[in-house]
Amino acid sequence: MIAAIGGVSLQHWYNAPEFFWRAGQALKQARGDPLCEHAQMFPHGGLYFSLSVWQDAEAMLTFAHSGPHRRVLEASDRLSITHEFYHFSCIAVPTEEQALRIWKHRYRPAK
Repeated sequence: MIAAIGGVSLQHWYNAPEFFWRAGQALKQARGDPLCEHAQMFPHGGLYFSLSVWQDAEAMLTFAHSGPHRRVLEASDRLSITHEFYHFSCIAVPTEEQALRIWKHRYRPAK
C-alpha cells in the first residue's frame, strides 16, 4: 500500500467555504474509490491535513488526476498554500500521529 499525507493553509479566511466544499468533494471521491483503503482530513498545528492510503501508486495517481480531486488542485493556488505532500509505503493504515511524524520528519519550510 501507499499512503499520502500533506498539509495546506488557506490564502485568506474568506476562501474557507469554497476550499472546504471542494476538499469535501475530493474526500467523498476518495472514500468511494474501491482501491482507497482510507481517506480523511483533519486539522493540526494551524494546517489542514489530508491522509489517504491506496492499494498501489497507480490507484493513487488515477484518483489524483481525476474528478473532484483534479478540480480542487486546479483551484488550490487561488485558495490555499500547500505545505508539502509526502508518499510512503505502508503495510497498514497509519494513525494520524504516525503519518504526522513522517510528514514532520520530511517537511522543510520555505526560507
